[in-house]
Parts: sequence; structure tokens; C-alpha cells
Amino acid sequence: MLILKASAFSIVVCVLMLSLKKDQPGFAFLISLCGAMCLLTMATNQLSPVIAQLEDLASLVDAPSFGILLRVLATALAAQFASDLCRENGLASAGFCVELLGRVLAMMETLPLLQSLVQSFLSFLP
Repeated sequence: MLILKASAFSIVVCVLMLSLKKDQPGFAFLISLCGAMCLLTMATNQLSPVIAQLEDLASLVDAPSFGILLRVLATALAAQFASDLCRENGLASAGFCVELLGRVLAMMETLPLLQSLVQSFLSFLP
């Protein structure tokens, strides 16, 4: 049901913003910013159960590998968010660069996992 509330809220914000955009662009921007902040707050409030589940999963598996996985996920989410912000503001090249940087950083984070995987494979060879 939260998605219905968030969808209705975003539609109201869009209608308000579009109706004020021509006459009052400053207020339209503020409404857009406040709407985005409210939706972001709704999303972050839903993170506590997810984090609890992830902590339960981390206790069942190898902790360093799981930590790397979470860092890669956080990097991907942050890069996507920043890229979308850049593209929305007309900076497509900056958005591409942020996405590329996020991919490179994610690959760098996974190098220890790749190294341990290769060592495991090599230990099976005669």
C-alpha cells in the first residue's frame, strides 16, 4: 500500500510543479525538491527491515564476502542516483561519467573476491 501512497504523492507533486513552472519557476523547483525529499524519506524509512534481513544473512555466510557484496550494491545505487540526477538536469555526459566511475569502483571492490575464487580453483588443480 505504500507504493500507492508514494505514487499518488508523486502525481500531485508533478501536477503542482507543472502548473507553477511557467509562472513561478522558483516555487516549482522548491515543490519538486520537497517532493523528492519526502519520497526519499519514505524510501529510507523502509530500509531498516532490509538491513535487519541482511544482517541475518551475513551471520550465515562468510562475512568479508558479504561485506564486499554490500559495498558493491551501495556503490551501484549511489552511482545510479547521481547519474539520474545529472541526466535530469541536462548533463548527460556527466551522468555517463558517474555511471562509468561506479562500474570501475564496483569492479575494484570485487577484485578480492575474484582473487580468492581463482586461488580456490587453482588449489583443485594437480
